[in-house]
Amino acid sequence: MTTREELHDLIDRIDPDELAAVAALLHSYARRDTARGAAEPPYPRSVGILSEAPPDLSARVDDYLSDGFGR
Repeated sequence: MTTREELHDLIDRIDPDELAAVAALLHSYARRDTARGAAEPPYPRSVGILSEAPPDLSARVDDYLSDGFGR
């Protein structure tokens, strides 16, 4: 059995309630260059989460934290 066949067999044996979680995990490994466009890098969604943060965020981290981080 090839690795591809083994993966298909494993997918067929996954509990239906777990399929969404497994699909999300597999998406992080799948090549989706053509589906997302070549300009978008294949990074997890969490990368770039602070893309709209102030440009001086790291330089002024102490100032931001002293203002009451999380309040």
